[in-house]
Amino acid sequence: MTLSPDDQRRIEELTIKIVDHYDFGHPPIPIEKILSDPPEGLASVDISDLSLVFGIGEHRYEYRMAMARLLYREICRTSATWEESYPYSNDAARYFATSLLVPAKWAVKGAKRPFISLQQLSEDFQVPDYAMASRLVQLGKRVKGMT
Repeated sequence: MTLSPDDQRRIEELTIKIVDHYDFGHPPIPIEKILSDPPEGLASVDISDLSLVFGIGEHRYEYRMAMARLLYREICRTSATWEESYPYSNDAARYFATSLLVPAKWAVKGAKRPFISLQQLSEDFQVPDYAMASRLVQLGKRVKGMT
């Protein structure tokens, strides 16, 4: 299942709302803070077991993606208390995670830096390379190191 442009837009708006709520100004997004001190209407999410599940992974920072997907599932579960419901699917959760951890305006700004590479952006945002590359493609940007 792929997300409709409208679903993508709504998820983007949701992630901007969350970033603005916490007044985050630069990467990396502290996903642990969002989960332990969620916006009004969401219950805090216990992340103590996640470190065991994602202690060793194929991709560095995969646990951050997992925590963001967990947050999205919690938003979907409790969306009755939010303004609207969001699509509940793995594709939507992945899109949300990438959108939240790599806000569009920050990614576009980062991609404009001279001599920036995919690896450097991945480190700045603390997301796996594949997530950073996917986000840059969504935004129509390319940097050194993308195939």
